[in-house]
Amino acid sequence: MIGRAGELRELEAAVQRSREHRGTTVFVVGEPGIGKSRLVDQVAGRARDSTAVLRGRCSGTGAPMALRPLAEALLSLDRTGATPQDPALRPYRVALSTLVPQWREHSGPHQPESLIVLAEATLRLLAGIGRDRGCLLVLEDLHDADAESIAVTEYLMDNLTDLPVTLFVTLRPDEGPALDLAYRSRNRTVGQVVELQPLTAQDVAELTATCLGAPVDALPSPVVRRLQRDADGIPLTVEELLNGMITARALRQTAAGEWHLARDLDTTVPATLARSVAARADRLGPQGRAALDTAAVLGRRFSAGLLQLVTGLDDRSLHIHLRTAVDARLILPDGANGDMYVFRHALTADALLAGLLPGQRATIARQAADALEKAQATQAGLPDEWRELAIELRCACGDRHQAGLLLAEAGEQALREGFATKAAALLERSLELLPPDRYKDAWAAAADALFDALTESGAVERAFVCAEAFAQKAVLYLDDTRRARLHARLAWAAAMVGRWEEAAGQVRTARLLLGDDRTLEECAAVDIVDGYVRVRGGRSVSGVDTDRVEALARAAVETAERTGRPVVACQGLQLLALLARSRSFDEANGHLRRILAVANRHGLGLWRARALGRLAGNEGLLKGSTGQLDQVHQVFLRSGALTSAYQIEASLAMLAVLRGEYRRAELALSHCAPAFGRLGHTGDLQYTYVIRATSAAHRGRRREMEKHLADYRDHGGEESEYTPVVLGLCHAVSALLDEDRTAARATLAQAREWGLRHPTAYSLYGRYGLELLLAAVDADTDSDRLAVVEREASARLRWNLQFVQFSRAVLLGRAARHDEAAAAVRTALETSAPFPLARHLGLRLVAEAALADGWGTPGVWLRTAEEHFHDEGNTPVASACRALMRRAGLPATQRRSGHGRVPEALRHLGITAREYEVLGLLARRYGNNEIARRLFISPRTAEKHVASLLAKTGSPERSALCEFAGRSAEEDA
Repeated sequence: MIGRAGELRELEAAVQRSREHRGTTVFVVGEPGIGKSRLVDQVAGRARDSTAVLRGRCSGTGAPMALRPLAEALLSLDRTGATPQDPALRPYRVALSTLVPQWREHSGPHQPESLIVLAEATLRLLAGIGRDRGCLLVLEDLHDADAESIAVTEYLMDNLTDLPVTLFVTLRPDEGPALDLAYRSRNRTVGQVVELQPLTAQDVAELTATCLGAPVDALPSPVVRRLQRDADGIPLTVEELLNGMITARALRQTAAGEWHLARDLDTTVPATLARSVAARADRLGPQGRAALDTAAVLGRRFSAGLLQLVTGLDDRSLHIHLRTAVDARLILPDGANGDMYVFRHALTADALLAGLLPGQRATIARQAADALEKAQATQAGLPDEWRELAIELRCACGDRHQAGLLLAEAGEQALREGFATKAAALLERSLELLPPDRYKDAWAAAADALFDALTESGAVERAFVCAEAFAQKAVLYLDDTRRARLHARLAWAAAMVGRWEEAAGQVRTARLLLGDDRTLEECAAVDIVDGYVRVRGGRSVSGVDTDRVEALARAAVETAERTGRPVVACQGLQLLALLARSRSFDEANGHLRRILAVANRHGLGLWRARALGRLAGNEGLLKGSTGQLDQVHQVFLRSGALTSAYQIEASLAMLAVLRGEYRRAELALSHCAPAFGRLGHTGDLQYTYVIRATSAAHRGRRREMEKHLADYRDHGGEESEYTPVVLGLCHAVSALLDEDRTAARATLAQAREWGLRHPTAYSLYGRYGLELLLAAVDADTDSDRLAVVEREASARLRWNLQFVQFSRAVLLGRAARHDEAAAAVRTALETSAPFPLARHLGLRLVAEAALADGWGTPGVWLRTAEEHFHDEGNTPVASACRALMRRAGLPATQRRSGHGRVPEALRHLGITAREYEVLGLLARRYGNNEIARRLFISPRTAEKHVASLLAKTGSPERSALCEFAGRSAEEDA
């Protein structure tokens, strides 16, 4: 390519890197006609034999069509007969069917996935296509793209590293989101920006020679000088001006193939591209020129059927004019679809538009919009992009009010289809165009839909900014009931993101607007969100009249169902399930099943997912099993509801940790944790760090636990709703595995106090079981406290229930009811069967109490626990079990098999297994007495081990030995 050798090498190198699984994005930026598409075409053409190439173009026709370039690219794949058959892609077929409907595996209503899930599906498909030979995706004219396409492009851009995918994007240097994205890619070092510069004078001469098929020195010098002067180095302008000279017969070729000037260029050749295009367009005749002008108003890419609808031409006349325009090199058929045409160059359409007077252009736009709206009113199944084009046509002809109504309709439709970002953009534009004094109902409906769209897309902050901006108009043009409904919606949005004070403020405003004589229908939504804020909003539970909140919620749900407001009904049922959970999980599940029924009846996919997930989660907690969660997980995978599937997978991972299935937990986390990071699900990502920390804690890996908890805090986890889980399942269990019961009890008390101050949905952190057992073993509780805990609904959860039953056994044994105590242990062992760590911790603790109080078979229990903890490599608890056995006069075999766990470098120093245990405690700067207590040895023995370590490691003093121990622990970790 002339003048593009460097850019050509850069793009070809990017394609080569994709074959080496080093994906990247290249943004090719340049003004219209400078050769962006031609450059990319040449690279794609060369790559096609060895690399999969997919292409899609954004449409400048009317309002951008959602995800147009991606759909076009994947449809080209579908036309080849290739479909995503990789089993790993099956969960994503539903999401991909948004772009390629033929890939949908089942009929029936389709619940659109979130935009980020669609982007992840596209990323995985491209990676699969390019696995063996690389994949090149070309997206052209991103400056014309819709918000969804730009968002997906950014997601792909950020995640191509280590994938066999190259992304080429062409765009103009116009200010806007596409150009911003290009420069962000360079700042993030995830992409390159290739800015095409105008051709030099020499390049223009060489391009002219190439077009004419002659050497540079054989060209008429006036022609070259004119092109160098007037074309501004733009290849398209060079070609168009040259075509104008030839068409006007000012530049002719002799029989010998030489080019010469037949006329003076100053008088016969158009001085601008617009005149060149207009001259050729005029040769089509008045009717043909009018059709071409109409096509230009419709956009660079246009439908022949739409052009016929607007112009009223019969089939024969239409095709004659289209054929003539193709022969005149003004338009081209666009791909295999015989209905679509495209102007040969973007500037061709611009030049035609420049030749129209403003009144002419407005008249054509109005006629086209009228024809489109009439067709939509009388025909079914018209393309969605025609309605979006009608919006732009109304704007072009100055009919702002009708454009606003069309924008509102399009926005509401986009919201129903799941394109919340696009819906918000359309609805904001509609509210700018619609005067609320003349279109009160339409303006209010658009405002309602806008807040739904912003909340659904996660732009809650933007919703509040818009609410403030609309406040004055709302006061002037909306009645109090509508305004109260708006504030209730904003309150719910704030509550869902934990902005409790803001939510409470919105509730107060809504109450003031409704006044004292409000009806149940008017106050239903307000009552529900008010109750939710009171119960979950960080206030003391004792200060909330939960009976009144529940009564209002029940009345609100009944009213919402009767008046056809299913979302409000689901909100109320969610509140009722939350309130019922403290009394009965059966009752809570009943409310969740009602949500499921309402959601199924009204097609509320989000609420259906929430209900299914909560029901399965409750089942897993109550039974300690993964059966129902596994089934729901598979349902979500088959339906393509990946967000819910990932959340269920995280729940499965936590259950796997509690069940001692650590590899299964890590496998599940390896799927969902990276997805949460890419999807921006901060809370879910925090939970995955907590799960990993819990897994490490339950295996006695304190350093690994602290590392994961540091990641958790780095991602905003400090004082999050997972705090009691961190305290109870991580720190307290870790302390117990270190045989530090005092620290465990202090940590559990801290978790209980946190839970009392901050109501939480998490109940396995010790308040309803483990804390009671430790108190029972230490003779610090009684049967009355046991009865109080047993009455709690959370005490029925199987993880908690095992500790409650062990506690009952200890208290019965202390009361000399030995047979009942032994029976309680048997019951606890049945309950704890799925949870090996909890089961054997329970045996170790109960055995200590049984030895003290003289009941049961503590020797059997201690031996069982010792074998488990020895096999798991947990020396402190295994040593404690052996010490208790020796104290009871029972034989206890001294374990020396830990030698294999001593790192090779330390073994070479002669360090024994016991010395290695001491070294690990020295890394924490423990003194001899603490080391002795933790290893169940005498302080004198601990002192001897320390002295031996000083000699073997060559450490001059204890502080140096502690530093050595710390370095060794880090290397071992």
